[in-house]
Amino acid sequence: MRRIYITAIALALFIDFIFPIPSGAISPKTYSFQAEGWSDNWFSLYVNGKKVGEDPVPITTIKSFNSTKIKFSASYPFTLGVVVKDYVENSSGLEYIGLPNQQIGDGGFSLQVRDLTSNKIVATTNNNWKTLVINKAPLNPSCVTSNSPLQDCKSSNVTVPKNWNSVGFNDSKWNPATEFTSEEVGVKEGYFDISWSSAAKLIWSKDLKLDNTILMRAKVIAPIDSKSSKSFTVTSASISGTGMLDKSTTCDGGGISPQVSWDGTPTGTDSYYVTMDTIPGPARPGDVITSDHSYLNVYDIPSNEHSIENGKHSSGVVGMNFKNNKPGYEPPCSQGPGAKVYTITVYALSSKLNLSPNLATQTTLLSAIQGKVLAKGSVTGSYSRP
Repeated sequence: MRRIYITAIALALFIDFIFPIPSGAISPKTYSFQAEGWSDNWFSLYVNGKKVGEDPVPITTIKSFNSTKIKFSASYPFTLGVVVKDYVENSSGLEYIGLPNQQIGDGGFSLQVRDLTSNKIVATTNNNWKTLVINKAPLNPSCVTSNSPLQDCKSSNVTVPKNWNSVGFNDSKWNPATEFTSEEVGVKEGYFDISWSSAAKLIWSKDLKLDNTILMRAKVIAPIDSKSSKSFTVTSASISGTGMLDKSTTCDGGGISPQVSWDGTPTGTDSYYVTMDTIPGPARPGDVITSDHSYLNVYDIPSNEHSIENGKHSSGVVGMNFKNNKPGYEPPCSQGPGAKVYTITVYALSSKLNLSPNLATQTTLLSAIQGKVLAKGSVTGSYSRP
């Protein structure tokens, strides 16, 4: 026995010599967060595979439309997992069974996560979340008038994947969430108790009515800090040393898109998004006032690229501009008297956006990059018409 014990000690010392534990290893900083959610009718929340809270009103409660706040601690980045359920009385997928208002219910879910250290919203529900429908019923909606819905209504169920809420789970085959308006969801009491970020969308799977139990996932990346923002620099050869935008990029010249370069890529960057916009002058007769006044949107630029050339965007996907109903560059015309300021902004992102070009407006893109921004840099140029 003694010989075995000595051998075990020797082996442990050998392993420690070959694979020493670094004495200076630094644990990731832990932050405090608050998740603020509303669901029709119930949800539970997981962070990195661990359940941190749930709607306190049971799913068996009819007309439960309350808001819920859940506090938790985590280090960036972290993975959110959510189970959302719409109230149904049984496997038929119906509610108010046997009453005059027997019906197929509908769902809806919204969530935002607040970093309590900075009080900033660092994650919101949107169509970048991934979803998997676990229960769908009724598959034959005409059974809504049945006197025996439990027998007549059909349903389908999917087995909950093992470790679906863990960090390393592969959700690439899950479907993107669908965004719905408050009118489509029919938000009720509780929803208005939360001061929602404009980026927080009401989401569900594709079918608000028939999809009753859904799994949802999203990854939250660290917010931009001042250090990373300062080291990520953006320049443009289309802007002179005096800060003037080259005439060739405007409607008075060739109307070609500007050259843009960036440097100081942060670790973890998977793609870039470049946008050029301005604060518009007074609207002309017939103009529609909109917050999107972007001339150029290029996204899913590979991480190994560090510039786009004049009029060339072969390394990325060109999205919509504010004026034409098609993807492409719209040269500015400096509406009204005096010089106008044009801003070119580059975002370093943790993943690609995979949006259709015909849907990629600046508004959509800015919503899509929520939770993915690792760094941001801008450069401005002025132009006044001759």
